[in-house]
Amino acid sequence: MIAQTLLNLLACPKTGEALKAQDDTLVSESAGSYPLIANIPWLLPNPQNSIHDWIAKLHYFHQILNQEIQELKDATTQLSGPTQKRLQILLDGKQHFLRDVTQLLTPLVHHPAGRIEVYQALHDRAPNTQNLLSYEANLYRDWVWGEDENQLTVDIVSNQIGAANIDKFLVLGAGAGRLALDIHKNMQPNISIAADINPLLVFAANHLMSNHDLPIYEFPLHPRLSEYAAIEHHIKGFHKPENFHWVFSDANKPSFLQHSFDLVLTPWLIDIQPFELSQFLQQLNQYLPIGGKWVNFGSLVFNQQRDSFCYSIEEVQAIATQQGFTIQNIQEHEIPYLQSPYNAGYRVERVWSWHAFKEKDVKSLSNQQTLPDWLLQTNKAVPKAAYFQQLSLSHRIYAQLTAEVDGKTSLNKMAKKLAKQNQLDEEECLRMVTRFFMDIYFQNN
Repeated sequence: MIAQTLLNLLACPKTGEALKAQDDTLVSESAGSYPLIANIPWLLPNPQNSIHDWIAKLHYFHQILNQEIQELKDATTQLSGPTQKRLQILLDGKQHFLRDVTQLLTPLVHHPAGRIEVYQALHDRAPNTQNLLSYEANLYRDWVWGEDENQLTVDIVSNQIGAANIDKFLVLGAGAGRLALDIHKNMQPNISIAADINPLLVFAANHLMSNHDLPIYEFPLHPRLSEYAAIEHHIKGFHKPENFHWVFSDANKPSFLQHSFDLVLTPWLIDIQPFELSQFLQQLNQYLPIGGKWVNFGSLVFNQQRDSFCYSIEEVQAIATQQGFTIQNIQEHEIPYLQSPYNAGYRVERVWSWHAFKEKDVKSLSNQQTLPDWLLQTNKAVPKAAYFQQLSLSHRIYAQLTAEVDGKTSLNKMAKKLAKQNQLDEEECLRMVTRFFMDIYFQNN
């Protein structure tokens, strides 16, 4: 059963109205129902779409990992000595990892999913920074070897929070949950909620916090020793506090009643979420009452294609003011990031922290989504956009090229034929043809 104290804060992400619990779902009177998955509310605006999106990611993970496992099996039969030993360690780890991840995601496993070719052709419904293993290393940092790094982050964030009494605390983009739990233990609010959209991280953290041990393998990018090619971890489970809760929720599409929280923390979030910053802060404003506190920690490496949306700290401060916040105590920090003892290297990040008070209300954005209406509502017309015409030309050319592969024709001959058929420059065609086949070669070798 969902805790009543948590239910009292939840809202429909489409309408903002309060939700009611019915069996294993949460119901909005005007916008349908939202499932409880492993007793965690799944409060994304199009719940079935988002569930199938993550199912597709899971099945894609299965197929890719199975391919890697088969390649490792083939390699270990052909090699000997230290290389064979290292690859055998990696092979054993990948096989166990496939099993462990599948068990963690059991609540999603039974749903159907499309073919890998279809998944590769479609854009993700989740932000492009969020795939199943996008932040896998954070799980090991949070719960295995990252004590120094974790404590440094807690100290920085706690300094920004100060000594105020907190009633309701929310972490947006909580990841694997360590920072959210540490701050909860330090501040002792009446209720804390950790929100994220990545089911691997949330299910793993919830599994641990339900007093279940978690076996899982780590694969360092550059292992210091051969024996570190795959590291088996057995993470000890524990009981989470009763007033600490998980919610699947998109920070840009609030799934909580307006102005519910005294304190909102955004760790490593504002620059990787997919929307332009002023839109994100416009939504962040909805979580807090006037006088409520927002604490931020993380980088300002904005994940935006437009240079005009990749803001400096001065621009962030100005945009926050426009969206109702007064930022105070801006600090810059140089910290280690993902400093695994098994990896040959790690990053040093320059990050920012601050706290801000909400000074005024701003209007919530409606229909905030990463995909256009014509993709979500299949009865709408597909727009006649220039990029479709460019894509059509590219695919027609690539189809012509792959049709020429017969074991006899050279790149020079292909380029000349392509140039003649499409009235293009021969030298430019040769460069394009060479790049095309080079990309294919390196993707498959």
